[in-house]
Amino acid sequence: MKLGIYFDITKEMVDRCSEITGLPAEVRPDHPTEIELIQKDFLLGPETKLIQTITAGVDHVKITEIPKNVTFCSNADAFSDPVAEHAFALILSHIRKLCTFDSMTKNGTWKKLPVSSLKHKTLGILGYGGIGRSCARLGKAFGMKIIAFTRTPGDGTNVDRFVNKPDEIFRESDVVIIGLPLTKETRGYVGSELLSVFRGDIIVNVARSDIVDKTSMLEFLKKNPEKEYLSDVWWGEPRIDGKIPENAVLTPHVAGLSPD
Repeated sequence: MKLGIYFDITKEMVDRCSEITGLPAEVRPDHPTEIELIQKDFLLGPETKLIQTITAGVDHVKITEIPKNVTFCSNADAFSDPVAEHAFALILSHIRKLCTFDSMTKNGTWKKLPVSSLKHKTLGILGYGGIGRSCARLGKAFGMKIIAFTRTPGDGTNVDRFVNKPDEIFRESDVVIIGLPLTKETRGYVGSELLSVFRGDIIVNVARSDIVDKTSMLEFLKKNPEKEYLSDVWWGEPRIDGKIPENAVLTPHVAGLSPD
């Protein structure tokens, strides 16, 4: 039995994969293997038994092309902690005006401006999977009230209340974190209807860009310059078309990166 790795990695990582699985590993073999470790592409054969993606999301994988006799595994929850940390890095940088102060002081201006705190604020989490749970844990550590919307509540250790409808998240939260997977049902999920009832200040997206309807969000940001959209994803990435609104802060899909 062999392990086929269908993306480019270092020899050290290949050796580590072999050590963990106890199988000989080969990068981008020209023949199907029994077990495949993929990022996006795979090569099916009569002996293929298992396909494991290294990504948490699977919207980019052609799952319908995988036969029923082949087990497909995602990497759900593998990056939840670094993604949650990144979400809060975006939030804290904004409410504490870190980039503003850095720019001012480097240009010779030593001036204090009003800043905010997360304590006693309400954090609304849209999608309570691994990322949502990690965000709830961090939010609770900052003294926030946590509400969440999910189809499968599960462990609500750090949640003060699960809500019944997504609009409750937007009506009641000061900060909303989007942690939904991208599916047919969630594409364009956050649109004008939900944005129109948002009473808070910050929406954070550390999930997928297309969960948010682009036209609705850009119009919302234009009409509400005091609101902020902090996102690790963008429509059409890595290509960025059009002007980025001043009240949007972007990072290049790096939330899940971690040496651990």
